[in-house]
Amino acid sequence: MWKQTGLVLAITLVGLGPGSAEARFGKRSSPPPSSNPGSSPGGRPSPSPGHGAGTPRPRPAPSGGYYAPGYFSPYGYYGNPWHRYSYFDPAWAWPFMGPYVPSYGRYYRYSQPPPRPVLGVEDAAAQPFTTSFQADGAAVTEGYAVGLGMQTDGERFGFGIDLNLFNLATDDGTGGRDSISLLSVAPSYLVVKQPRVTWRVSAGLDAAFAPSVTMAGPGFGTNARLGLLGPLKLEANAHLTPLPYIQVRGDAGLALDLGHVRLRAGYRATYLDDQGVVDGVRNVDLFRGPFAGFSLVL
Repeated sequence: MWKQTGLVLAITLVGLGPGSAEARFGKRSSPPPSSNPGSSPGGRPSPSPGHGAGTPRPRPAPSGGYYAPGYFSPYGYYGNPWHRYSYFDPAWAWPFMGPYVPSYGRYYRYSQPPPRPVLGVEDAAAQPFTTSFQADGAAVTEGYAVGLGMQTDGERFGFGIDLNLFNLATDDGTGGRDSISLLSVAPSYLVVKQPRVTWRVSAGLDAAFAPSVTMAGPGFGTNARLGLLGPLKLEANAHLTPLPYIQVRGDAGLALDLGHVRLRAGYRATYLDDQGVVDGVRNVDLFRGPFAGFSLVL
């Protein structure tokens, strides 16, 4: 009796020590016999197959032929709580196995980490910001013009930069060329944002770089886009600088959306008035002509 008790305690201490024997040696071993109140009088452990039992009781195995080590009791067969597959009573095995999911059958559960969250279709399709880069060229009176721009839009608010470069023939008969650069930097707000209609307004800072003077002042703009048929859309833009110089710029045209690329073409006009800032003489110019370009949408 004392020898059996000492043997059970020794095996128990080894099993509860740092690092289980099964994990360390990597092999399957039968657990020690366990006592239960209804097995035999005197609290002695019931005999197991191959140890003096008159009629060996076959050890049941889980469906699929996979063998899980364990022991018998009046409440059923209990598997090794440290094994990946076990046949158990949930009330008894829950503190050992834990609420593992998913469940394979009524008594078989496979312990695995919780599944990773799957990104929903709506979350994957949602884009917090869209950015477009545009470039175009125009033929204007006495020269040509090049337009460059960038526009970033969120759900409602955005930010844009617009640069127009004019290369013109001189107006006083001298040689060379005159260049005028118009820069606009402005936050924007989407008043209307629908699949077929968008309307944006902006307010920011404008600057004009002329041959003899550089001026800066407040600028206001608006942009509208209307879907016509399929990828074909109608676009219109307007911009105003009230002081210290006057700039009125507007264009209208068609755009063809081809995924991330948008082709644009139309007519543009730019009115400039320096209000006599340079020498007291008021100088006025009007540049107009067709333009064509493209936008890259990201």
